[in-house]
This record gives sequence, structure tokens and C-alpha cells, in this order.
Amino acid sequence: MKQVWVEKYRPKHVADVIVSNSRERADFDQYVKDQEIPNLLLQGGPGTGKSSVSLALIRDLNVDRSDVLKINCSDEKIEAMRDKVKNFAMTMSVGKFKVVRLEEFDYLGHEAQALLRDLIETTASSCRFIATCNYINKVTPPLRSRFQEVIFSSPSKDEVLIKAAEILEAEQVEFNIDDLEKVVAAGYPDFRKVIQILEKGSKSGKLIINSGAAASDWKLQLLPLIEAGEINQARKVVCESATKEELIDVYRFLYDNLYRCKKLKQQDQAIILIAQYQFQHAQVYDPELQVAALFIELAALV
Repeated sequence: MKQVWVEKYRPKHVADVIVSNSRERADFDQYVKDQEIPNLLLQGGPGTGKSSVSLALIRDLNVDRSDVLKINCSDEKIEAMRDKVKNFAMTMSVGKFKVVRLEEFDYLGHEAQALLRDLIETTASSCRFIATCNYINKVTPPLRSRFQEVIFSSPSKDEVLIKAAEILEAEQVEFNIDDLEKVVAAGYPDFRKVIQILEKGSKSGKLIINSGAAASDWKLQLLPLIEAGEINQARKVVCESATKEELIDVYRFLYDNLYRCKKLKQQDQAIILIAQYQFQHAQVYDPELQVAALFIELAALV
């Protein structure tokens, strides 16, 4: 069966994962060398490699498949901690230890977090826990203290660009480097999103980035409009296509891609405006109106 690219090119080993922090890279390499891990809490934004590291560690540590339990905390509640996890963690392992993978850890309720604290201590000799989350503030301090925390920062754009080019070459897809840079700009810092855009645009054997762009690919639609200085049209694309949750991403995206707008007369003033509107974003009732107002002010600088 043909695999989607996100899974096909998911790193198989820790050495293949892009890890920006050299100290963290050294820690992961040491875990593999020692064939041992502490309880790990991997935090960071979407597509930064948390789940990939979790899976790669388990593979490199040679943990038997029957010794691994995955729990998606956004689907499971306290019953999963009491029944599934407790029963699994307290039974004898096939190998050296068992591993419980807790995905979307920040969705776990407070009662379930309290139960998990005791379970981690009770099974310390026979089970390890690897948790991944986007919002660490939702995890209680007493539970966080049971884990060694690792913060996943976004890899550099150059690293993502190199990996993206390697994927296209492996798939024998023709591409223009300028188009590839635009795909990276549209998906960054979410590498998973970059791969999804690449696969969608490569159906013909050649990377075509503007062909049939979906509403969810509003960043990709935005790039040519920014280059042409059509800021008001860019505003319409964002307001019609971006979800409420995605609107916060607009500020960083504009800041990263201002250089593409050659018609922009006062780039310094544009950056100041972006910073001001980003600061106010969390305080407004209607974030779409806030973003629209920013585009109107930017249009006046073109």
C-alpha cells in the first residue's frame, strides 16, 4: 500500500531526526548508547519532531512491540489511566522495561494527572513514560516534576529546505528552488505541513505550488500576493481561509516574508505595526478584525 509522505519520511532513528539544540542531540544519542531512558516530557509546537523522536527512541532502544502502549490523551480520560495504563504498566515486560507513549499530554484532565503521578512512582522500576505536548502550562507542576523536560524548538529553515529537497529527489519530482523555498515558507515551522504541501503539489511529477491550493493552504496563496504588493487581496485570503486558531500565525508569517514585498516603502514601520498588533491580539474580542486592521495599515505603506 502506498504510504503518505508524512509517514514514509518520518525519521526511523534518532540520528535522522532534526534536533536544533546540540545538548539535546547529545542527550538522545546517550540514551541510545546506554539503552536506557528517563521519563520524558517532550514539548514544542506542531511538526517540530516530538512524536518522531518518541517513536525513534523506542525503535533504537529495541523495545519489544508488546511492551509499548500508546494513549492519545485527547481521546482518553481518567478511565484510561486507571484501567489501560495501570494494568499495562504493572505487568511483567518482555524486555528490559515497558514504555507508555502519552500523546497530546496537555489534554489530560487534572484527576487523571493526579492518578498518573502515583502510577509513575509505583512502576518506576519496570516502566518508562514518554509524553508529548504543545502547551506545557496545562500540565500541573507536580506531574512535570516526574519527567525530564525537553523543549523542541523549530529547526532552521535551511535544514527544512535541505530535507524537503531530499524528499523530492527521492520521489523523482522536478522542482524549482524558488518554488521549494515558498513551500517551506508556507509550512514553516511545521515540517509535517511542509511535507503535506510537497506531496499535494507533486502529483504530476513536477512541483507546482499554486495549482488547486486548498483553503487550508492560505499561506501558500499569500506569498505571490505579498510579492506583488497586493496587501488588500492578501487580507481577503486570510480572513476567508484562516481559522480563528491560525490567525495568531499571521504575524510571524508576515514578519518572516516582508522582504518579498519589494513595493513596501517603509519596512521598519511595517515591523513595528506587526509587533503592535501581535501584542494586542490576545486582548481583543475579534481576532479576525484585528488581523484585517493590520493588513489595512500595511497596505498604506505600499
